[in-house]
Amino acid sequence: MYTSDTDNGGRELLRHAAADLGGALFLALFGAVYEYFSFGVYSVFMVYAFVFPLLAGLLLLLAVIGRKRPSHRTMFLLQACTAALAVGSVAAGIIRISGRENLLLLVYPLIGAALGIAAGISFRKDHK
Repeated sequence: MYTSDTDNGGRELLRHAAADLGGALFLALFGAVYEYFSFGVYSVFMVYAFVFPLLAGLLLLLAVIGRKRPSHRTMFLLQACTAALAVGSVAAGIIRISGRENLLLLVYPLIGAALGIAAGISFRKDHK
């Protein structure tokens, strides 16, 4: 018997959670470095961009603890939601630090919210 036969995806979830937490650390460092080299000008979007992968990683850790394994579809939707929100936050931070505004930045939170809702619906369908 192989260990993958009895794991039920727990290790895969832990790998995804570790990747999300590593991404959160990277974004926190990136925001700090960007703020340092922007001559003291900062944006709340850039400072708090790390929150999205951090929350996704914590959700995955809670899924491991609760022994509720999301499907691959749910994992994909969650990762896409996290990516859209984090990239949108960094893009908004860069634009705002440069002193400009752009209406196209509204696309990121809308897509992120839609993907987050889809991930929640998918997770709910996984465990009915």
